Amino acid sequence: MSDSPAMPFPRALWDDLESVDPKRAAANAGATHEAGKGYVIDFLGAPFVVDPDKRLVSGPPTRTRADFAKALVLVVHLAHCGRTDPPDPAGRLVGVMEVPGGAMFFRGPHVVSAAPLEASYGKDPSVLAARALELGARKLEPYLFAWRVLPKVDMALMLYPEDEEFPAKGSWLVDAHCHYYMPLDAVWGCFNCATSELLPPAAAK
Repeated sequence: MSDSPAMPFPRALWDDLESVDPKRAAANAGATHEAGKGYVIDFLGAPFVVDPDKRLVSGPPTRTRADFAKALVLVVHLAHCGRTDPPDPAGRLVGVMEVPGGAMFFRGPHVVSAAPLEASYGKDPSVLAARALELGARKLEPYLFAWRVLPKVDMALMLYPEDEEFPAKGSWLVDAHCHYYMPLDAVWGCFNCATSELLPPAAAK
């Protein structure tokens, strides 16, 4: 990713992933695994390769933003799924404060904010919707769109356009079982990665 097809990642997180059963991790995460080649998992509408042997995460050259955050999310997510047997996705979207532990975690530096998207798309949310659909999201009323950010984790965005009285207002939602698939810091990372991917190039820097 970035100027090359792959990037290194901290040793401790790779050690954690290597300690789990790869078949269990792949099955629970909705990924595939092949010995010597690593995992292939869809993230933000594109296939990514997580290779524990080479300790590299790589993705399509068109998905080059938030590289460190994407690698963190994927490695942590797979390791978590290798240690647990999560239930099926809830199929129900909730605000982050409704996720168990979310009311304590998603505060201060971990606030989930749609402010960057409000600033870039608040006058015309349809432009954001078109961008999201290009990246694999789908229309889902009453939300602007829903996005399967990971094979078993959906997110959705609501964005009310600004008018003469009020500024634009957006809010993210996530599958109610997201916490079974990764710790909350990785859920937070998913929102950050999605936001970065959706922003216009100049705003994403």
